[in-house]
Amino acid sequence: MIQEHINAEDAYAPPWQFNHAVKVTEGTSMIFMSALAGYEPDGTLNESDIVAQGEAAFENMKKVVEAAGGTVADIVKTTVYIRQDFRENSAALRAVRSRYFTKNFPASTLIQVAGFANPEYLIQIEAIAVIG
Repeated sequence: MIQEHINAEDAYAPPWQFNHAVKVTEGTSMIFMSALAGYEPDGTLNESDIVAQGEAAFENMKKVVEAAGGTVADIVKTTVYIRQDFRENSAALRAVRSRYFTKNFPASTLIQVAGFANPEYLIQIEAIAVIG
């Protein structure tokens, strides 16, 4: 098994000890993305707006899968963690998601959490992609 550690140059730099993704190659490539936060490329974070953080997190997911040589269509699984009640923001967050997934949707899990390691986070997205 060959592992390639992926960090998208035009996404934010990981703030702790992790990579944006790990690409495992053997016939096909599997990309395991770390939980991506809603940072803008310049490292800023809109602390009070879950939709803005969601837009940035989905965009970071797209940039990471592209840095690994794939596209959003290669994503087979997402896990979205949110800190706020999803019902309050469901229409807006679904609209953001629909910009990235339009057909052949990935398997998905949505989890509401009490908090994150960084208390400013309102949303994080993990994803798995298969390329090849």
